[in-house]
Amino acid sequence: MNEMYSLRILAKGQITSLSSGFSLGGKPFSIFVRSKQPTLNTNMVVNCKLICDKEAGDFPILLGDWTPGAICELSANAIDLTQFDVYWGAGESV
Repeated sequence: MNEMYSLRILAKGQITSLSSGFSLGGKPFSIFVRSKQPTLNTNMVVNCKLICDKEAGDFPILLGDWTPGAICELSANAIDLTQFDVYWGAGESV
């Protein structure tokens, strides 16, 4: 991958189910979590595996912004999709 694009999102999509978790086959991605209802909350904790982690664990993220974490897997039901829209973005095509 060209280093010029290493911090840019080049592929994206919406996560519509987390019943089995979510991954891009080991490629790192970022998430954008947007509340479906007005909220004063600015953050939440998501159970996920970052690219250098050996196992999943809790990771705090900001709502309404792309997380800087290099996530490689979201755990099953890590985010309640009835309350939040979740989008993924990756720095290379998938």
